[in-house]
Amino acid sequence: MSAALVQKALEVVDPDFNKYSKGKKPKNAESVFHLMPESQKITKNITRKGRKEKVGVLATSKKLTVLEAKKNFKSKDDILRENLKKVKEIRKACRIELDKETTEKIIERAVTRKPVKAKKKTKKAQKTAFTEEDFKKFEEEYVG
Repeated sequence: MSAALVQKALEVVDPDFNKYSKGKKPKNAESVFHLMPESQKITKNITRKGRKEKVGVLATSKKLTVLEAKKNFKSKDDILRENLKKVKEIRKACRIELDKETTEKIIERAVTRKPVKAKKKTKKAQKTAFTEEDFKKFEEEYVG
């Protein structure tokens, strides 16, 4: 079915459809929620500027006020205090003893927010059972 036929069918069903078909919707035009029966609407009592209103929950979007935003906003100090509380609670619950190296690695990872690279092991001089004299004798026998 083409778009033109769909529009014509909608004009037959809803005579007001032609008014809104070009995207020019008047400011006072109701949304889709006016089609829902009153008994099925989910409403909520809200006090605005000293008066109580019954508002449809689905029809409105929650607007955040400045006071609510300030309540939700946490400063860095608050976040730090919460993190310290959590660490203390974990320490109480966890009875595992960690050595100093492990705790330093954990702290370093937390500060840098990157995995700690393993330190490269230095190679020790290889010990052999042969002495320098044995090497000299072997060289003389092999070459000469």
